[in-house]
Amino acid sequence: MRLDPDFVDAPPRRDPSAPPEDFPSATPQERLDTARRMRGADTGQFGPVPAPGVDRQEIEIPTRAGSIRARVYHPQAGVDEPGFVVWVHGGGFVLGDLDTSEHTAAELARTAGLPVVSLHYRRAPEHPYPAAIEDAQDAVRWLTGPDGAAVGVTGPFAVAGDSAGASVSLALCQLATRGECPRPAFALAAYPDVDHVELRAAADNQIGLLFERSYLPDDAVRTDPLVSPVLAAPEVLADLPPTLLLIAELDAFRDGEEAFAERARAAGAPLSVLTANGMPHGFLDQTWRSPVARRLAVAAFAAVGHGVREAR
Repeated sequence: MRLDPDFVDAPPRRDPSAPPEDFPSATPQERLDTARRMRGADTGQFGPVPAPGVDRQEIEIPTRAGSIRARVYHPQAGVDEPGFVVWVHGGGFVLGDLDTSEHTAAELARTAGLPVVSLHYRRAPEHPYPAAIEDAQDAVRWLTGPDGAAVGVTGPFAVAGDSAGASVSLALCQLATRGECPRPAFALAAYPDVDHVELRAAADNQIGLLFERSYLPDDAVRTDPLVSPVLAAPEVLADLPPTLLLIAELDAFRDGEEAFAERARAAGAPLSVLTANGMPHGFLDQTWRSPVARRLAVAAFAAVGHGVREAR
């Protein structure tokens, strides 16, 4: 396995003579300080740069904890039929916001031909599990009611997300099987981390350790299927909506994702898998770095549009 040769390095690599950057996360205060420092660099790298081809609307969605910000993207090419997509951004439950996911959400709207509602859920370490899932659950309930119609989203909907957002999307699908969330017509889960049973405390992956300690400070919840979907019961997996699991070949999460896919298919879930050869984790946010990444993103986003239209 090797990185696609057209996947260019950007931003420039660090000066090899500079001391290595570290990401302290041993204590709650260290996690908070590190998260805040990283968020500034994250937004500076990806945005805010408005994406073309869409009209956008900033809204507030009420939740059990108050409210969250969201951004609605309407394709300028127009939408002929009802239906919409709820997009949940990645970032290890610690990073990411409406600006870092601007171009991905807009590309989804343009390709799927549907309005897309991008959510800015509460993030860890300030708000650990289950805050992100609860915010997304409350947002879906609100969007599928009369308030959603008021902002231009009606009809069947899909949930879609990458990385942490994909994990939230899979949690929403499980909640729907329990009757605790409106049922999506389709789900796109791009390189989710589906197995948190053990803390991966690798010394060479300080960022991953920061994310895990921030989102899951209580080890007791690691076996909750909403946290580790690979542990979901067969009857829950069988009742999932049609789902596309997008796996990045060079992703450390790949083994867990393939195990999840095997269990879901054995249970009878309507799950399909698209493996992105030569791609690293997070490539949907970086399609400008590789023509292959862009083709894969377009294929996945087109599948979302098709899934919603099939449910009309």
